[in-house]
Amino acid sequence: MDRKKVGFIGLGVMGKAMATHIARDGYPLTVFDIQKEPLAEMKKLGARVAGSAGEVGRESDTVIVMVRDYQQVKDVVFLPGGVLSGMRQGTVLIITSTITPQDVIEVESAARERGVSVIDSPVSGGKAKADDASLSLMVGGDDAVVKENEGVLKAMGSNVFHVGEVGQGQAMKIVNQILVSANIASVAEAMVMAEKLGINLQTMYDVITRSAGTSEVLQMMGTSMLAKDFTPRATVDILVKDTGIIMDTARALDISLPVFSAVYQVYRMARARGLGPKDATSVLQLLEEFAGI
Repeated sequence: MDRKKVGFIGLGVMGKAMATHIARDGYPLTVFDIQKEPLAEMKKLGARVAGSAGEVGRESDTVIVMVRDYQQVKDVVFLPGGVLSGMRQGTVLIITSTITPQDVIEVESAARERGVSVIDSPVSGGKAKADDASLSLMVGGDDAVVKENEGVLKAMGSNVFHVGEVGQGQAMKIVNQILVSANIASVAEAMVMAEKLGINLQTMYDVITRSAGTSEVLQMMGTSMLAKDFTPRATVDILVKDTGIIMDTARALDISLPVFSAVYQVYRMARARGLGPKDATSVLQLLEEFAGI
């Protein structure tokens, strides 16, 4: 394998797992995060801990950014001492955060001025698939640059799809999130209906997961809903951000999303009820409240 030096910024629930797989695949790894605990864990795996994003850029051939939203991407990439300040000509910046296609194109334009290439690679699959490196990566970028970094991408996820140029990865993620966020809300609604009908929820889960109404969301997240375990994995706040991106994109394209518009409001209401820091599956609590359960 190549001995490309990799940098990783953003060691949250998903990022730490992704960085762990890169380290275990034998890549020399430099990491940075504002939280100390994940840095200590990565250090035990042999990663070098940097003192700033700029230092990660100086030490790396390829840098991966996995932070929450575009504001955090801008802080990491553009601020004085940001990662671009340290990156050399010919190096590569991979944005795995979910932002808009226009946002990642803005990053690519600034990076190109410094001779740095950008790969747009949002991910899907949640914490469970981050943990076992089976994430799906929706990759946008130059063919040659993507090929050169294929090993790094495959270390993070077993399903790597090169879907087009920079920006197309985020475009594909938008389409994916329409289905994911709507499905979470639909599963919650189905459980509320089952509860009101007096159906045992475990029985419902067993039946539906073997019937036409099943989905990967039900299979992966339904057990958490049954257990009322809303430990944060992908939070309501993140889904508010993602669904907001979808609605902004629909307005820019002048298209109607009547079903999804209702889904968008569900997550906004959940956040207004104080569920923002909880897992997205906690929309079940909101719908149960509405149903008087």
